[in-house]
Order: sequence, then C-alpha cells, then structure tokens
Amino acid sequence: MRQRSSFAGAAIEVSDLARSIAFHRLWLPTLGFQRVWEGTGSVLWARGYDQLVMRQAKEGVSYGPGALSLAVSAESRGLVDQVFSDLRTAGAAVEQPPIDREDFAPGCYSMRFRDPDGVPIEVVYRWQELPELADAELVSIPGVGITLGGYFFKPQTGQPPYPALVLLHGFAGHAHNLAGLARRATANGYAALALSLRGWLGSGGENDQGLRQPLDVLAAIDWLLHRPLVDRTRIGLVGASMGGQVALLTAAHKPPIAAVASYFAPTDLARWRDANPFIRDYLDDLCGPEGLPVRSPLLRVAQIDVPVLLIHGDQDENVPVQQTLTMAQSLREHGKDVETLIIEGATHYFDDKEYGIALRKLFEFLRRHLNRS
Repeated sequence: MRQRSSFAGAAIEVSDLARSIAFHRLWLPTLGFQRVWEGTGSVLWARGYDQLVMRQAKEGVSYGPGALSLAVSAESRGLVDQVFSDLRTAGAAVEQPPIDREDFAPGCYSMRFRDPDGVPIEVVYRWQELPELADAELVSIPGVGITLGGYFFKPQTGQPPYPALVLLHGFAGHAHNLAGLARRATANGYAALALSLRGWLGSGGENDQGLRQPLDVLAAIDWLLHRPLVDRTRIGLVGASMGGQVALLTAAHKPPIAAVASYFAPTDLARWRDANPFIRDYLDDLCGPEGLPVRSPLLRVAQIDVPVLLIHGDQDENVPVQQTLTMAQSLREHGKDVETLIIEGATHYFDDKEYGIALRKLFEFLRRHLNRS
C-alpha cells in the first residue's frame, strides 16, 4: 500500500507566468513533477495524478486571498461527506456538494467550499489502489523491477483455450478505465488482461512514456501465457494513445503475439513534439531530445512482424493523424501487414458513434488474426 499524500492538487495565479515557470523548474522536478501541458496563459505540472496549475493573472487582478485553490486528500468517501455535513451545519460557503468526478483524478469523489477569505478549497477522496471488480480478478504481475496491477477478465462465450488480449491505457489512465473494453472482449470470446502501465494507478515505478513500459508488457504477456484458459498462439495487444505507442513498441520486441491494434498513438515523438507545442515541455523534461528515438515506434517498424491495425481521428489535435499515416506508410514499405481506419471528424476523444465504428473494426480485425487455424 502506497503512503497516502495529503496533497491532491492546486491552482495558483501568477503575475509573470514565464518567470514563475523558470523559478519553479528549480525545485518541482526534484519532487517528481513534470510539465505535461502548457497553453496560452497556463501551465500544468503533474506528479502522477497530483496536479499543480499555474495561470497568468489578468491585468488588474490582485494576488491576495482567492487567487489560490487547494485540493486536500481525504481517507474515504465518508470523510468527504462528514466535512460537507459539518461545514453546511456551520453555514460555510459550500460551492459543490459531494459528487463523483471523472475529470480530476481516478475514483475522485469531492466537495468544494470557500474559506472566510474566499479561498476555494476542495476535499477529495481518490483511489490509491485499483478497486475490486465483481466480474474480474484483481491481479499483481511482476514487471521489470516493479509490480504491475490490473484485472483479468474471463471469456463469457466460446470454448477453451481462449484467445486473449492485453489492453493498455493512455496517459493518466489506469486499468479500471479499460473495464468496458475488457467486458466487450469477453462477450466476444476473449480473455482480457487490463493492465496499468508503470507509474499509474495500481502499478509501481514512474511513467516513462514508452521507455521501460514495453518491457513490463513483455512480462505481462509471459504471465498471460501461463494462464490455463489462454491459447498461447492467439494473443493480441490493444492500446490507446500512449498505450498504443507502448503496444507497437512491445510488438517490435517480437513477443509471442498474433496481432497488435493501436488507437491514435504517437509513433514519431520528435515530429509529435514539433506538431504539438503543448506537449513539448513534457517531452523535453521527461525524455530530452536524445530520448525520443527509442520511444518512437516508427523507428522500430522493421522489427514488427505481426499484423497491425491503426485507428485515428482526422481531427485529432493532441496526436495528429499524420502520426498514424506515416507509420502505416512505413509498415507497407517494409512489406508488413497493416490496416488503417481513419474516422472523419473524430478528435483524440471519440464520441459514442465514433467509438462504435472503431470497435467494429477492432473486433473484425481480431477475429481474422486470432481465430483458430
């Protein structure tokens, strides 16, 4: 069990954002915070799921009480409810009663109020470990020097031994986010391992954007091979965004898999850095220019020997669709088996219709490549 942090998140307004970034770079990285996003007038620092936002204050705004928001962790949902009850009884300025929020942190349940000086404060309960699911086995898997957490879902149809999938999430995600896809997989006759990548909820280590994470996935595949229900010849990898990048990098290690599918993944991190200014600081701080090639599936195309499915939205502003188009072209030039699905109008976040289109393509692809010979 990890030690629980009392800090969950904060936002501050500053008089000179550039000066503040330069100053806070002196100490925040030492504590594990990285710049993961920078836009016009704001920057987001993160240490795992802990977030610190700095915003450029508007002209004429004073920097007294009210310029800061603070989020403090609670040990349970019940404690969030208790704080809410006590403050409401005391007549405090409660702005938000306790609710579940998906936009803040994994499993976040929070309430928000203001202190007498007007400073906004949020009391937050969030998971520190993956919660149990009634329809899945909560598993711990040896990674490379760390332990990986996830869920193993058994097939709901078909006969053993079953084909199996390893499912990988995107940045700031975790295995619980993959439960819906895993359940769809089991309904189609697949066993599914929903895995939290290194550095994210349920797994040890620090996120490294595809450096050691593929080696962890290799270890997870080996664990899956030893499950009695699983057909060792019919294993596939499926990942989204960073998870798609890691899936492709893992495939380049030539593990015993039969296919790999990747949704809207960065494949050439140097060109991704050039195309998306909002992730430059994150990549610079985490990888440095010398660390981008080893994390780029495009440079490992020659080592990928299994069929590949690449899915992307043509309006993706986070990971430009050109990342997938270039990867597909390179795979074809190397004589590889590759299919693409470019969804018109889709961004990095598919709506229900777009997600349905992608799912149909995914399972059609998997049926062709993970079927019995």
